[in-house]
Amino acid sequence: MAGEPASLEQALQLLRQGQVEQAHVLLGVLLQSEPSNAAARHLMGIVLLQRSQPQAALEQLDLALRGTPGVAAIEYNRGNAFAALRQFGEAVAAFDAAIAIKPDFAEAWFNRGNSLRNLGRDEDAMASFNQALRHRPGLYQAHNAIGSIHLRHGRHDEALPAIDLALLVEPRQVEALNNRGLVLRALQRHVDALADFDRALALEPGRALLHNNRGLALQDLGRAAPALQSYDRAVELDPASADAWSNRASLLTEMHRFDDALDSAARATALDPDHAQAHNNLGIALHGLGRIADALASYERAIALKPGFPQAWNNRGNALHDLRRTDDALASFERAIELQPGYAEAINNRGMVKQDLSRFDEARADYDAAIALRPAYPEAHQRRAALSLLQGRLSEGWADYEATHARPQNAVEGAAAIPFWQGQELRGKSILLSEPNGLGDTLQFFRFVPELVRRGARVTFLGPRSSFRILDAFAAQVQFIERLDESRHDFQCWLWSLPHYLRIHSMDQLATATPYLRVDDARVRQWASLLDPQRFNIGICWQGNPARKIDAGRSIPLRMFEPLARVPGVRLVSLQKQFGLEQLQDLPGTMQVQQLDGFDEGPDAFVDSAAALQSLDLLVTADTSITHVAGATGRPVWLALNTVPDWRWMLDRSDSPWYPTVHLFRQARAGDWSTVFNDMAASLELLVPGRLALRAG
Repeated sequence: MAGEPASLEQALQLLRQGQVEQAHVLLGVLLQSEPSNAAARHLMGIVLLQRSQPQAALEQLDLALRGTPGVAAIEYNRGNAFAALRQFGEAVAAFDAAIAIKPDFAEAWFNRGNSLRNLGRDEDAMASFNQALRHRPGLYQAHNAIGSIHLRHGRHDEALPAIDLALLVEPRQVEALNNRGLVLRALQRHVDALADFDRALALEPGRALLHNNRGLALQDLGRAAPALQSYDRAVELDPASADAWSNRASLLTEMHRFDDALDSAARATALDPDHAQAHNNLGIALHGLGRIADALASYERAIALKPGFPQAWNNRGNALHDLRRTDDALASFERAIELQPGYAEAINNRGMVKQDLSRFDEARADYDAAIALRPAYPEAHQRRAALSLLQGRLSEGWADYEATHARPQNAVEGAAAIPFWQGQELRGKSILLSEPNGLGDTLQFFRFVPELVRRGARVTFLGPRSSFRILDAFAAQVQFIERLDESRHDFQCWLWSLPHYLRIHSMDQLATATPYLRVDDARVRQWASLLDPQRFNIGICWQGNPARKIDAGRSIPLRMFEPLARVPGVRLVSLQKQFGLEQLQDLPGTMQVQQLDGFDEGPDAFVDSAAALQSLDLLVTADTSITHVAGATGRPVWLALNTVPDWRWMLDRSDSPWYPTVHLFRQARAGDWSTVFNDMAASLELLVPGRLALRAG
């Protein structure tokens, strides 16, 4: 038997050289001749583990243990085989047997800790890792494992020093670099986190997980393009990574690429139907596409999978709010805050719902709390601004709005180097104005522009060419451009910012002489020729842009205008464009609406609306941009408002300090338009006969 030890030694040498297959063949030959050789059985078990055959390995190790009981190394490798089979309870028992034989067996303590972690027994695992370090202080993997347990439980300040110890022993440890990156990210140290992920990738560039985590750090830093590249590389390396597809979806929603986000989130949920975060991201993508009911279903699936998921509860609240299920939305935000008491977004959203419910003091308290948690939180400042303005607290409202505006990321594209105007002397200076919030706000806030001219400024307005014609009354004072040219500007400013720096703090300062927009006389004659002069002609608009969240609760079903049509002598004339036109095909039999062919179909916004309004007796409208056209041209408007309207119409008043010709009709109860239109009809019954009699006389 002199050749036996040499053959076993040869197999062991092959294994040490990484020649696993050759060792496997040699041990097979040896065991054919010596089936009771326990050492060969033990070594064969190790080889089979390296060949990813844990069940076969366990059979060999059990045979080895029968031949030589009480060997710590065999029990240790049995534990490794059980762990590979995901039989973690049996693995712990095997490691315990190894430790009973050899109490200072550091590797057995360490692997025991890993199995305990897989059983969800993190504190027992921590104790096991500490025992491993007691017997072998340089076991850096144990330091890293302790750090990862702290990370999993959100104990980031404890996780960091443990992982640092691991890297002190072995600076090139990829797992520890990755874990430290995750800890630093949780501590909001995003630049340092990115550096650790980059170091790990330099050591292991083909690992999908590292590209995924690098994408997270870049996303945190607002670097969307390189973040997307990292996620793309992650899914290229591992197309089955639900995490990477889900994170890619999250980024794409931030980029407002909702169709692409939907595809990525759907891939993630297909790969892992129980991936709560992926269902949440799927909901966000659907929400962005306006598929609110589908989004709600996705959020609720995420919550079913992970009931303690505060972000999903918050998103569910947003969907319920958009579906006008206010009480359910409030309960959802309350649950999110209960799960995460310092959750600024949910607290801010709860304030939004309380404002909708006219619980204004509570809403303000929530906005205050959200801002205290996140002082530079734009949405909370803007909502508190809107509440202040709604309540007539002008100086507070303008200041809150401005608190999040004058920053480089809000600069006009290509104008980042131009400083924002913040009330400085303007004589002899050039100021570039813009307004990102739409044409209605542009028309409303342009009233403040002449004051800049009076102060000696050279004023340029950068906006869409379609807005220039309706604003041409200002052409002598303002240069209009649709893209930046080579002209030098001393300052830039949004129109919305002007009231703050012009110190518009009282209601009487809002008023301006109307009309302040000019109307094309030829167009006035054109549209007047289509109206019946023997009728009381009322222009109507009922629908805003349904894709905008702000439209929720503002638009009105066209059928609700029917009481107006029943007033003798009244004719309704549609000034509606784009949205809601299909409702004209489904009118009550008692209701007729005249339509104007070719109306506002040219390149210039609202020029036909402004002209037609000059010959109409009245405009009755939902809260849309045409209100500003009518108000700024001095035409009479009856504006239908919900219980808590947009800030500019304030509360508890029937007039508007912005436009003297606008009269406000408010809902008495949320969602009740019938009372509003019955009140209008009653007013028309008093108004119309006298007007028509004067016209006939």
